[in-house]
Amino acid sequence: MPVNYKLIGQNVQIRRKHLHITQQKMADDLFLSASLISKLERGVKAVSLDTLTSIAEYLNTTAAFLLTPPNDPEACGNATITEINAILEDLEQPHLYIVNQLLKTYYDNIKIYGHETKETESGKAEKDFETYENKESESQP
Repeated sequence: MPVNYKLIGQNVQIRRKHLHITQQKMADDLFLSASLISKLERGVKAVSLDTLTSIAEYLNTTAAFLLTPPNDPEACGNATITEINAILEDLEQPHLYIVNQLLKTYYDNIKIYGHETKETESGKAEKDFETYENKESESQP
């Protein structure tokens, strides 16, 4: 199966813009040329596996994510996990404990109630989730 350089470039660009990083900043930070980043994002330049891995790490994602079509559900889930991991890495131990307790409580409630919750909570949760989805879709070109 041939490598889809346009797909890789598109994913790099989407992720870079999501993080509000310019091509020039990314190039400077990775010791690459801005021209290379531009060509990569347009899908007209191949990069080595080492460079692709460096770019993925810089963008707080994985090389697998950059190689996967954006609408692939598994890739979307992996991107979310990568983003959560990046957030957790910045937290100190007391905050990690609190997040852990919140996640356990949330997970236990999902097991008990499934996707349905009480009417008053459900409406708010669905509205919050729709707001989150809208923000995510607006941040991607």
